[in-house]
Amino acid sequence: MGGTVGGVQPDGPQEPVSRTADAEDAGIALANARWYFAGLAASLLGNSAMSLVAGIWVKELSGSSAEAGLVSACIYAGTMGAPIAGLLADGFPRRRLLLVLNLLSAATLLPLLLVSSSSLSWIVFVVMALYGIEATLMDPAEDALFAQMFSTEFRQRINGWRLTIQETGRLVAPLLGAGLFELLGGGAVAALDAATFVFAALVITRLSTDDRKLSRSREPLTHSLTAGLRHVLRTPAIRPVAIATTLVMALSGMGVAAQYSLVHGLGERPAFLGVLSALLGVGSIVASLTASPIIRRHGERTLALIGLVNFAAGNLLRANHWLPAALIGTAVLGFALPYVFLATLNVAQRATPNELQGRVTAALLFALFGPQALTQTIGSALIAKLTYVQIYAASAVLSLAIAGWLARARTPSHIADDEATRDDFER
Repeated sequence: MGGTVGGVQPDGPQEPVSRTADAEDAGIALANARWYFAGLAASLLGNSAMSLVAGIWVKELSGSSAEAGLVSACIYAGTMGAPIAGLLADGFPRRRLLLVLNLLSAATLLPLLLVSSSSLSWIVFVVMALYGIEATLMDPAEDALFAQMFSTEFRQRINGWRLTIQETGRLVAPLLGAGLFELLGGGAVAALDAATFVFAALVITRLSTDDRKLSRSREPLTHSLTAGLRHVLRTPAIRPVAIATTLVMALSGMGVAAQYSLVHGLGERPAFLGVLSALLGVGSIVASLTASPIIRRHGERTLALIGLVNFAAGNLLRANHWLPAALIGTAVLGFALPYVFLATLNVAQRATPNELQGRVTAALLFALFGPQALTQTIGSALIAKLTYVQIYAASAVLSLAIAGWLARARTPSHIADDEATRDDFER
C-alpha cells in the first residue's frame, strides 16, 4: 500500500496509472478500516462486559470479595506469555492466526452456560484463565496486523478513532454487562461475548491484506525473547518511566479485590461495580484526548507524573464510605493508568529502532500486565485482613512515593529527551 508502481513514482503519461493505484490502495485501506473498527467495537463490547461480569458472578455465587478478585488474577495470568505471543505474531500469518484465536475464544466461553450454583464457580476460574491466555496471544497479532494493513500516514489519521472506540467500549460495556447480568444472568453475558468473537472472526475474513508466512528470526530464542527487555533497561529515556509505570500497575492490581468491598461499604449491590467501571471509562476517554497535548508541551515524564498524582488522589477519595467522594475519586482514577501507560508507550516508540518495536512492546506488556496475576492474588489476601479504606490509603501514599522518585530521576539528558519529544510533535 505504498501508492507507487514498481517502487518508483512514474512520470509523464504513466502518472494516471500511479493515481489509479493510489486510489485503489486508498479504497482498500478505507474498506479495511471500516471492517477493522467494526470488529474492534464488537470485541471490546464483549471482552469488557465479560471481564467485569465474571468477577460480579463469582461475588454473587460465593459472597467473597477475595474470590471475586481472583477472577481478574486468572485473566491476567496469561500475560506471562506475552514474549512468546510476540514471537508467534511475527512468525505466523497474522490474519489466519487471529481467525483461529477468535473462534477458539468463542468456544472457550461455552462452558460458562453450565454455571448455575456456587459448586460450579470453578468453571468461571478455568474459563477466564484460558480467556486471558487467548487475549494475550491475540493482542500482539492484532497490533501487528493493524500496522501491516495501513501505511504510517493512514495510521496517524485513524489512530485517534481507534483509541476513542477502545475507551468508549470500556465505558459502555460495563453498564451493558452489569445490566444484562442482573436481568438474565452470567450465561447471557458469556453468550454475547462468544457471539462477538464469531463476528470478529467473520470481519477478519473480509480484510484485504497480504497474509503470507513471515520470515522467522535466526537468532537464538533466548536472545530474541529478551531483546526488548534489554533495550528498555539500557535506554535512559525509557527506563525510569517504565519502572514507575510497572510499580503503579502493580499497586492497581492489589486494589482490584478491594473494589468489591468498596461497593459493599457504599451500601450498593455488586452490580453497582458497573457504574464505577463506567466512570473509570469516562476518565479514560478524557485522558486519551488530553494525553497528546501534554506530551507535546511537557514530555512523557510529566504525563506519567500527572498520572501518578491522579492515582493517589483517586484512591484517597475512594478511601471512605461516602458515595459522592467515591464516584468523584473513580472518575479521577480513570485518568491515572491511561496517562502512565501512554507515557511509557510513547517514549518507548520514540526511543526504539524499528526492528525492535515489536519485542519492546511485548516486553512492556509483560512487565506491566504479567505481574497482575500475582498482585491481584496478594490483593485478594489483603482484603481478607484489611479494610478497603486502608488498602486505598496505602496505595495513595505509595503512588506519591513513586512520583517523587520519578521526579528526582530527571537529569539533563532526560530533559533533552523530553525536548526532543516536543520537537517531534511540532514537526
